[in-house]
Amino acid sequence: NGPLADAVKGLDVTLQTDIDKAMIDCDGTPNKSKMGANAILGVSLAVAKAGAAASGEPLYRHLAALAGNASPNVLPVPCLNVINGGSHAGNKLPFQEFMILPTGAATFEDAMAVGCEVYHTLKDVIKAKYGQDAINVGDEGGFAPNIGTIYEGLDLLMDGIDKAGYAG
Repeated sequence: NGPLADAVKGLDVTLQTDIDKAMIDCDGTPNKSKMGANAILGVSLAVAKAGAAASGEPLYRHLAALAGNASPNVLPVPCLNVINGGSHAGNKLPFQEFMILPTGAATFEDAMAVGCEVYHTLKDVIKAKYGQDAINVGDEGGFAPNIGTIYEGLDLLMDGIDKAGYAG
């Protein structure tokens, strides 16, 4: 409903660039401040999903084709922020984020399950070593233990991966 709906109504959902341009033109500002970048992004993502459905392909293949990669040879891999540092976490860790990417899984769902298992096992590892307060979550979703070196973060991460059964 509203100006964005009017701008895209009747357009072919497989023509993502045309729809995105129509919304940007409707907004008319250099930084999408009239309609709002979040509103435009939300419609754009919905159009991408509809375009994939209309094309009869998974969303990742549709997005790859839009990006000029007509034959993606790998599935997308979830990236999980597991340990936060610096100003986002209130500790002395010089890295802002430690992330894991569970590669090698047969499906995205399997990769996500591996990531979740490691995340929850890491929580247990951190709690056992540093106590209940250490499993507070930082601004961006990772744990924020009061550690000060990159090596401590890596050791915790490797221990969590190992205890979850995914080392090697």
